Amino acid sequence: MDIKLLGTGAAEGWPGLFCDCVVCTHARNSGGKNIRSRASALIDGVLKIDLPPDLHMQATRYGLNLRDLRYLLITHSHDDHLCPTELQYMGQWFVTRPLPNNLQIYGPTPALNRIQREVDISKLPVCVTPVSPQQVLNLDDYRITAIEAAHDPSQLCLNYIISTQDGTQVLYASDTGWYTEETWQFIERQRFDAVIIECTKGPTPTDYSGHLDMFQVIEMKARLLRTHSIALDTPFIATHFSHLGRSTHEELECALLSHNIVTAYDGYELSVSAAKRVVLAP
Repeated sequence: MDIKLLGTGAAEGWPGLFCDCVVCTHARNSGGKNIRSRASALIDGVLKIDLPPDLHMQATRYGLNLRDLRYLLITHSHDDHLCPTELQYMGQWFVTRPLPNNLQIYGPTPALNRIQREVDISKLPVCVTPVSPQQVLNLDDYRITAIEAAHDPSQLCLNYIISTQDGTQVLYASDTGWYTEETWQFIERQRFDAVIIECTKGPTPTDYSGHLDMFQVIEMKARLLRTHSIALDTPFIATHFSHLGRSTHEELECALLSHNIVTAYDGYELSVSAAKRVVLAP
């Protein structure tokens, strides 16, 4: 399974659109890994997770041909993870040739309702299917299991376990919060070859429970180790960072490295196999 993190930032991006804090000023001056677009991922070039407002920029930056997309998993309806109007550009008015396949879109009902409110999908080559927690989707080469995130109590938010036919299994957990015990019990019965998890608040805890800070991410890894859901050498990747965590990329990298946690950045690539685990960092 080849995974590319197209974006690794939180809602306001990094640097924040209208922020001039020390971290944002550093990002503007230094560029590189300190520049983060809104979080999303691409798996094997055909399975996309989330549809952020930075989609065009990400596709252009990485030379992606989005005509090849077959599946789109939506985690929840917040603006940084779902920009429904981007789908309109699949329509016949914006392409010179019809797309080869319908895009199969899966997600929680609130997210799909938002898509249907903002876009006339009857005129687009898409098909939307609601997903519930612990529901399993068999999508050709992939087996997708939805799990409930503890991100926004006003709506259903999902994370996803993505498996392939060779037994490779990855947990993608963005906008997660600390899982309920019911979700934990389900996760702890799984075995993962990689975990990609939000670290929105970095080393700056707050009272908001819908995102994780660095210390919670470290504790999540420890709990998964205790239940043998991961091994010591399982890639554990932190993503979805906010500048409000008050740490530069370099500072985050230094803090997480001692726990064998990778600080992801836009364009980070990970190749995962149940037989052989390899991390690629361009």
